[in-house]
Amino acid sequence: MSATLVVSTTFPQYQGDPRGEFILRHWEQAAGRGTAVRVLAPRTAWCRGTIASPCEIVRFAYAPRLASTLTGNFGILENIRERPWRAALVAPLWIALRRAVQREIVRPDVGRVVAHMLLPGGWIVADECSRRGVPFELFGHGTDVDVLLRLPARLRRRFLDRIGAAEAVRFPSAEKRERFRQVFGLQRDPTRLVVEPMVHCVAPPDPECARPRTGSRTILYLGRLIPQKGVEDLLIVASRMQPRPRLEIAGDGPHRRRLQRLARRLGLEARFHGFVHLPAKQALLGAADVLCVPSREIAGLSEGAPLVIREAFAHALPVVATRVGGIPELDRPGGNLQLVPPGDLAALQGALDHVLGDGRSHDRSEPPTPTRRVG
Repeated sequence: MSATLVVSTTFPQYQGDPRGEFILRHWEQAAGRGTAVRVLAPRTAWCRGTIASPCEIVRFAYAPRLASTLTGNFGILENIRERPWRAALVAPLWIALRRAVQREIVRPDVGRVVAHMLLPGGWIVADECSRRGVPFELFGHGTDVDVLLRLPARLRRRFLDRIGAAEAVRFPSAEKRERFRQVFGLQRDPTRLVVEPMVHCVAPPDPECARPRTGSRTILYLGRLIPQKGVEDLLIVASRMQPRPRLEIAGDGPHRRRLQRLARRLGLEARFHGFVHLPAKQALLGAADVLCVPSREIAGLSEGAPLVIREAFAHALPVVATRVGGIPELDRPGGNLQLVPPGDLAALQGALDHVLGDGRSHDRSEPPTPTRRVG
């Protein structure tokens, strides 16, 4: 059977690791439909044990195990920001990934290659597969697309030359695809530029994971703790609300300690859970009164199409989010999504007060209120 080789530098590192879990879930679904899947991912300092999966998972080394911290944990860009010395691992990662791809694509059972993240895997896969005539597709997810679009024009042209043979280049949102089209000077939308937000990777609610409500006003944030996610805005807004809500902050990132200090200084009731796996995530989604996605665009880094919003919809959980990146595209008829301008703290507070003051937001048995845009 011809196999699909999946290349990703973001991938679970142990059983139950939520990092890149949606990629694993996507390909496990493909394996369930009869596709033979072989995943190529980096060995990191956090890898341990094996992952029970119908997909075959192959790890490649790019540095001594304990030093292999460029990938995994928070993601490449955030890992470098946390420890700048990790930038020295970029070249070893690039070289090791290229060699691993070269070894894998000449296997007789590999029929096509799919790269998640346009950088670095997408570039390398496009380069190697186009040279050898191996069919390939690329997935862009968010930050990787933004970083690519900020490369010098000379490097962007080289990338465009390499993806000419791609069967498809997939984007999480129409907004990301349009920015890609404009930056690369494409006069029309090629049919190979596809919008695929991977909403099929959202797990359905599990009634056994639900937690009883406490009766207090609870705001949930679920995502990475990095500047463009706007969590600081949420903390400041929560400190101005009366009565003050309880905050559940799930996720991790290099700004976690700074945000924890800010929450203490503001006197907030805020619990920082770190990364949460599916049962814990579903429990938080089931117990919250509103999900807040207060993202901003910072230095060209923006949102793709956060799956957590779709997960909230699956739990009939109201969502207050900023009008950034592909977030507005996640709206749907009859959904309970309120959009506010990014960085507008007054609008964010007003939207949260509106949801928390609406009794229907606490009763999932009633239909959600229609989408409302503030500002």
